[in-house]
Amino acid sequence: MLASVLFAFALSACTSHSAVAGNSAKVYYSDSRYIQLIAPQNSGISVEENQQMTGTYGEKNFSGESWMLLNDSVVHMMLFSSMGNTIAELVYTNDSLAFNSKWMNAEKMKPEYIIADIQFCYYPAPVLEKNFKAAGFAFAENQNGDILFRTLSDGNTLILKMEKSGNKIRLENVLRHYSYQIVSEIKE
Repeated sequence: MLASVLFAFALSACTSHSAVAGNSAKVYYSDSRYIQLIAPQNSGISVEENQQMTGTYGEKNFSGESWMLLNDSVVHMMLFSSMGNTIAELVYTNDSLAFNSKWMNAEKMKPEYIIADIQFCYYPAPVLEKNFKAAGFAFAENQNGDILFRTLSDGNTLILKMEKSGNKIRLENVLRHYSYQIVSEIKE
């Protein structure tokens, strides 16, 4: 009994939490320019899916399972280990942004940047373009057959590029040197 209480205490003692007001979160896509996150109510989308994620950051690689819900009231993402344990949870609403994890340092993770990447991949182009243009960035979207391309630039400097084909999304942050791929589970 004592061992299980100590184990539960140890797990809760390692829990890391980060929270900010959702409407005040700033995302610096360059050293001098930033955007505000787009409120979920302005997304105009509804997505719920299981996903397989893989990515790189510098020399580090990561992969895992995830679940995501996007709609007009929330962006909610959960990351899972291969054993099905929850590694992290991210929740963004109109007035709050919270990141919780027992395994990751939430103070080092910037949840607003994760939300911004999700928005870049999933939100409609007109909504994104308006937000980026207001901050002085250039956003572009092109379709070539079944492949959707998006880019974000600051002047002549490419910052982000995204390619979506079928159930696969690949995002690369050229400036910050990370990339990831999301493969959505196809529901039949």
